[in-house]
Amino acid sequence: MAGTSLRTIGLSMKNADWANTPQYSITEFFTIGRVLNSIPDGDSFLSQIELVKVHERSLEDFQNLGDGAPASQLMKIREVNVDTETISIVMANLHGPFFRMLRGLENVWPISPTNWEKGSGILVTVYGEQPTLRTLARRSREIMKTNKILFTLSSPKTEFFVEEIPDRRRETVKTAISMGYYEYPRRCTQRDIADRLSLKQATVSEHLQRGEMSIMTSWSDTM
Repeated sequence: MAGTSLRTIGLSMKNADWANTPQYSITEFFTIGRVLNSIPDGDSFLSQIELVKVHERSLEDFQNLGDGAPASQLMKIREVNVDTETISIVMANLHGPFFRMLRGLENVWPISPTNWEKGSGILVTVYGEQPTLRTLARRSREIMKTNKILFTLSSPKTEFFVEEIPDRRRETVKTAISMGYYEYPRRCTQRDIADRLSLKQATVSEHLQRGEMSIMTSWSDTM
């Protein structure tokens, strides 16, 4: 892979959209799941996952599901590392159409942060080669049968390009980043950014839209 261009892409779905997929049934047992690490394993990934239980028997109830249950088709627990009244840490295979598709691609890996939270949504972060990430982005919407997936791209050029955009727009974008506007879930709103910079919210919205477009154009130029 020497000389190849590596990028990170985050694929996220808001709770309202994720709730319309079969995979959402996992939240009947675990309100939060955090993937701590993953390695390829056959046609899936073997991951260490921290699970926040709905109730004390959630792990046992999940393990007793039949193979036909949507939740059991998403995650197969191989080993239980920790099990308390509220939290379990397990080794599990991540299945489902998305992870099977991801495993079938070369030179891409799920990394942290990859998590779900009932009421907030789901985020999968993937690291890999640029051409494969383009394929991943295209196939994801086909596999999930939705256009409600939000893609967040990271590029080595992005940070330098931020320096090239107009001063006021650059300040707005950098403030948004520092306040957590681009984190998942977001830690601030455009109104919060406007208050910090003593600007109108409409002005902040315009600066962010133009800044994001400039950065996206810069990213696409490296493809």
